[in-house]
Amino acid sequence: MTDIQARLAEINKRVAPVFEEHVRLTDAVNKAITLIFAMAAFGVLTFIAIAPTEQSLKASALVNQENRNVSSR
Repeated sequence: MTDIQARLAEINKRVAPVFEEHVRLTDAVNKAITLIFAMAAFGVLTFIAIAPTEQSLKASALVNQENRNVSSR
């Protein structure tokens, strides 16, 4: 049984760095995905917050354009 345990310990020594690298890369990918989702959510919320003001901005721009046209005549 000690021969099997020794071989298993040897395999674990070789696999440990690969496993640690795998865990590190998995964590990095998870953080990147979380960041992408957070940025997308921020963009959507910004769009939702600004969307109601679009009509008033368009109306204001049209009024300003008409005022310029009237004053240039």
